[in-house]
Amino acid sequence: MSRTYKPFSGPFAPMLTEFVEQKRAVGCQYIAGYWMLRKFDSFSINFPVNNYNLTKEIVDAWGEKQPNESDVYWSNRILYLQQFAVFLTAQGYDSYISYVHRPSRSQFKAHVFTHDEVKRIFAAADAMEFSPCSPYKHLAFPLMYRMLYGCGFRISELLNLKLSDVDTNKSLIHVLHAKNDTERFVPMSESLNQRCQAYIHAVHEGHPDSYPFFFKKDGTHYTVSNIEKHFRELLWFAGISYRGQKLGPRVHDIRHTFICHRLNSWAREKVDLMTMLPILSKYVGHTGVPSTQWYLKLTAEAFPDVIEAMEALTGQAFPEVEVIDYE
Repeated sequence: MSRTYKPFSGPFAPMLTEFVEQKRAVGCQYIAGYWMLRKFDSFSINFPVNNYNLTKEIVDAWGEKQPNESDVYWSNRILYLQQFAVFLTAQGYDSYISYVHRPSRSQFKAHVFTHDEVKRIFAAADAMEFSPCSPYKHLAFPLMYRMLYGCGFRISELLNLKLSDVDTNKSLIHVLHAKNDTERFVPMSESLNQRCQAYIHAVHEGHPDSYPFFFKKDGTHYTVSNIEKHFRELLWFAGISYRGQKLGPRVHDIRHTFICHRLNSWAREKVDLMTMLPILSKYVGHTGVPSTQWYLKLTAEAFPDVIEAMEALTGQAFPEVEVIDYE
C-alpha cells in the first residue's frame, strides 16, 4: 500500500492489501475502491472470520441498504465487495458472491450509435459550411465530434481545454479539473492527432497558450447547451431520429458509444477484459471500475460477445445491471 493511505487493520487486512495492490499494478488508481473497502475493513471486525473466508452472513449484512443511502452508492458498495470476493476465490479461500442490487433507472436511456451512424454523424459535421457569424465553427465541430468518439471525452472536458492542453508533439491531451476535480493525460490516435495539428494551424495562429482550444467568434468557450442544440440539428442531417428531451440521443451518448465499441473490439480480439477494464476506466476518467463496468450490460445489447467473454473470465461474477447514467 502507498504510504499516503492508511493500512487495513481488520480480519481481511492482508488480503485487502494484496487485492488493492494488484489493482494498482495494472494501472488502476482504485481510489474509490480503496475507500469503500476501508469501510468494509472496519465493518468486518464485528464478525468471526476464519482463514479469510467471506461468509454469506458477512456479505448479506454488508449488502443491507442503509438509511438515506442512494441506490447507486448502495450498488457500488456491493460491487466492490463482489470484486474482492472474486479475488479471494481465486486465491483459494471460500467466498460468497452475491448478486448486485439493481439501482433504479435514470430518466435517460443511453444510446449506443452503430458504426454506420457514427460515420453519418461525421459526414454531416464535415458538410458544415462557413458562416460569418461563427467563422471557425465548420472547422471546430467536425474535430470536436471526432475527439468525443476517438477518446471518450465528456463534452465539458473538451470545452474547457486550453490550447496548451493539446500536445500534438506527444499526441497527448491534458484534461484538468475534470469530474471530481481529477486530471489525466489522454493519448490520441495518429489520425486524430493530425486533425488537431491541422486545426491548430488553421485557427490558432498568434493565440497564447491560455486561449480556449474550441472558441466562439468572440474568443470565449462554447457552452454545453450550444453543443447539445447543434447536435440535435446534426442528427437530423445524419438521418438519425431524435426522440425528445428525455429520450435522446444526447451528445454524451458519443462517449457511451466509444466505451461500448472499445469493449466490443476487445471481446472480438479475445483480449483479457478483466485486465483492460481498469485501464479503460482510467482512460475515460472514471473514479473506479464499477462506473465502467455497467457498460458491459449496455454493450451486450448490441454486442453479445462482450458478456460471453466476461462470463468466461469471471464465472458470471458480474451479473446484469441496469443502465444508469453515472456521468
